[in-house]
Amino acid sequence: MNPIVSINQPVDVIVSFSRSAHTTGVMPVKMRHHGVDISLTKLGLCYPIRHGTRLCYIFDVSDGTNDYSLEFDTTTLRWTLLSLIDGASL
Repeated sequence: MNPIVSINQPVDVIVSFSRSAHTTGVMPVKMRHHGVDISLTKLGLCYPIRHGTRLCYIFDVSDGTNDYSLEFDTTTLRWTLLSLIDGASL
């Protein structure tokens, strides 16, 4: 059975910005999905993708139990929860 659950729903996200001498980082730290606040503690991958002319960034994050794939659209400034992997199902 595939542990990845496709969601594709808008979510509210709080991010943290950090800066070092050579780079600026962005880390989603909290997400609200269906009225539930989820604290995000680990960032896996972060990579850009294009949907036509729109630039989006995918963030693979975890709350320590579940893994989430979030998309940030730089044109609309909206976040979408693309999918989740329920850690209890593994």
